[in-house]
Amino acid sequence: MSYVTITTSDGKSMKAFEALAQDKNAPGLILIQEIFGVNASMRQLAKNWAELGFNVWCPDLFFRSEPGLELDPTNQSQFQLGVELMQEMDVDATLADLESARAQLAQKLGHERIVSVGYCMGGRLVVLFANQSPIKAAVSYYGVNLENTLPHIGAEAAPTLLHIAELDAYVPAETRAVIEADVAQRSGWESYVYANCDHAFARPNGMHYQAEADKLALERSLQFFKKSL
Repeated sequence: MSYVTITTSDGKSMKAFEALAQDKNAPGLILIQEIFGVNASMRQLAKNWAELGFNVWCPDLFFRSEPGLELDPTNQSQFQLGVELMQEMDVDATLADLESARAQLAQKLGHERIVSVGYCMGGRLVVLFANQSPIKAAVSYYGVNLENTLPHIGAEAAPTLLHIAELDAYVPAETRAVIEADVAQRSGWESYVYANCDHAFARPNGMHYQAEADKLALERSLQFFKKSL
């Protein structure tokens, strides 16, 4: 487990946490962070995905404003800083940074079998990423603002799986219905709602962590990736 340096399309250096599978020919996975930076939870998720058979890079997407930032979701001022950084983020530049990561991971691995998983903020970014990157498939965990994102996603986007928490205050029932209806008419896309689960139900050691839901979501994610890889 270590960090790699990615050269972005505009010539900057972006760090990414790296967790490699035992099989060096395993698929690649670009892991997209929550609003709290590449903190202990994201590093644990990277290790978990590596143990499941993926070569993982988790880029530091806040590097343009606060490189190396690690925030604690239980600290209110740090939580607020994460929200502010998300709101200030240049989404086009961030998607270009993610594509730089994907391309350089593909170069390192010597193949293009690369997928992406995003959590929270990353759960929205991964849907946008699927729309403009040659990733093979995407998985979104409790993405925010998807009801306004999906109408702009084309039919050629990579197949995407959405995990939605029933009790997520960011995605009330009427919003969830809009998202599910959009996904239902897309070929190769899937969505699942997790009963009695709140936002961040799959964050390691998080206050809303639900082991059974996390296990089920992982099983569904692996089956979903298997179709595209």
